[in-house]
Amino acid sequence: GQPEMVDVMAYNVTLDACVVNKEMERALELLKEMHSTHSMNLVTYNTMIKGHCIIGNLANAQKALREMEVAGIAPDAASFSCLLSGASKAMNFQETLNILDEMDKRRIPLDSYVTSIMMQLSRKLPNKREAMQALAILDRPDVRIFEDEVVFNTVLDACIFRRDLNRLSRAVDGYPDSKIKASIRTYGLLIKACAVLHRTQDCWDFWNELVHSRGLLPNDVTLGCMIDALVEAQKIEDALALFQDFKTKITCDTIIYSTLIKGFASTGDADRAMALYGDMKTNGIQMNHIAFTTLINAHAKNGLMKRAEQLLEEMEKEGCKPNGITYASLIRGHCVRGDLSAALKLFQQMLRCGFQADSVIFNTLLDGCVQHGNFPLADELLVEMQNHNVSPSNYTLSIIVKMWSKRGELDKAFEAVYSALEDPNGPYVDAQVGACIVGSCIHNKAPNRAIEVFNDMKTWPNFDGPDANTYSALISGLPRHGFLTKAVTIAEEACVVLKAKPGHDKRPLAPNALWQLFRALRNERLLDELGHPLAQKLRDAGMQVDDKWLDP
Repeated sequence: GQPEMVDVMAYNVTLDACVVNKEMERALELLKEMHSTHSMNLVTYNTMIKGHCIIGNLANAQKALREMEVAGIAPDAASFSCLLSGASKAMNFQETLNILDEMDKRRIPLDSYVTSIMMQLSRKLPNKREAMQALAILDRPDVRIFEDEVVFNTVLDACIFRRDLNRLSRAVDGYPDSKIKASIRTYGLLIKACAVLHRTQDCWDFWNELVHSRGLLPNDVTLGCMIDALVEAQKIEDALALFQDFKTKITCDTIIYSTLIKGFASTGDADRAMALYGDMKTNGIQMNHIAFTTLINAHAKNGLMKRAEQLLEEMEKEGCKPNGITYASLIRGHCVRGDLSAALKLFQQMLRCGFQADSVIFNTLLDGCVQHGNFPLADELLVEMQNHNVSPSNYTLSIIVKMWSKRGELDKAFEAVYSALEDPNGPYVDAQVGACIVGSCIHNKAPNRAIEVFNDMKTWPNFDGPDANTYSALISGLPRHGFLTKAVTIAEEACVVLKAKPGHDKRPLAPNALWQLFRALRNERLLDELGHPLAQKLRDAGMQVDDKWLDP
């Protein structure tokens, strides 16, 4: 050939075609030919960096960057974005941090591509602390998430996945003042985000903006997000009404039906769950293992095992193979009935069929053991969990806390929680776990420890509590142990912390807990001094106060 007849741009285009198709040997041959007649420019080097990263050779990509600098060409944002992408694909988190530090030293701004890479990385990282560290890039003042809809979506998706409520809330709150004109996909993510944040009214606001203000027809995914948000908020009738309204306009798939069935299962209404099953058959909606499993769970969780087993037979007849969650639902049914031997027998059958035991299965069995006081079996299951290399979840942790509480081993309950907090790969300590440890202290007549851990949990990283259950446990439990005025103080704090902001769901204190507090105030003749002022604060916070509680 005659390399002198080919200009630099043509070489760069051809190089890019080679690297995109992972033909690095051909790219290097072409680069050698190019070098004999032309000087390589910024685009050439960036293309080679990209190529090395595509095939997973980060060391050669970094070598190409050094060669670029030796040639007197300063790397730009694209150079480092390629390196960052390569480090991210290799799941080399420390190297991504090094690259970001290098960009900062060179005062290279972080563009939207960098933000997207870090959001995607935060979803993939197995180490939860590293994942949260990747999300921390959103705290930088130079990171702008509202200038690009794609970036905004990756931020929402990552924060939802990691349950990073503070950053998720910030993203949702900043959207209305942005220039983003949301697509149907973005509306789905916004609705999903608001559901995670327990802001059901905001879910409706985004839905109405999509459907009524902009006149767009949602797709099945966005409709599914809205129905799921309503089901999670326990507004099952609203979810059903929305479904009835849109099922003739949008093709409703199995996932939407399964979500509604799950809603009726959560309320113990197996009959209406079955009615939806009939509706699916009538409308020719193909049943799959998700729909059947949800239906089986609706019956099993209420102990209706005969019907649940019939549904399992129907499932297999229709060619739908049961999965681990199907077995977990059936095992739960036996546990509800207190038949732990049947639950274990089914567990062993599941293993013989080649299914892997997961945290859902073990949690179901563990919970059954704790509920029915079979602690030796619970100990065996925890050992089996390790033998099967099953990582405990936040729900596992809450069960373990309850178990040690019932056994009167409060120190071991605390050890379980604080070990999880210190373990970067341990279960996520959430508000449910917080409520369990406080409840354990009350149950074991340790009010001082309950107050101590209640104050400490406010400092736990990425903790989504204390929640209404935690406050309720303290308000009802402390007066029984001589801490009446402290219970009133905590109830007053709850009025501030749990007061629903506009668009947010109400987080009321348990009525029974409040009744116990007011009863204690009456017994101590403190209704006038403390009871009436507290009642007013509770009402101002939107909580229900029964006038009978204030009767002297």
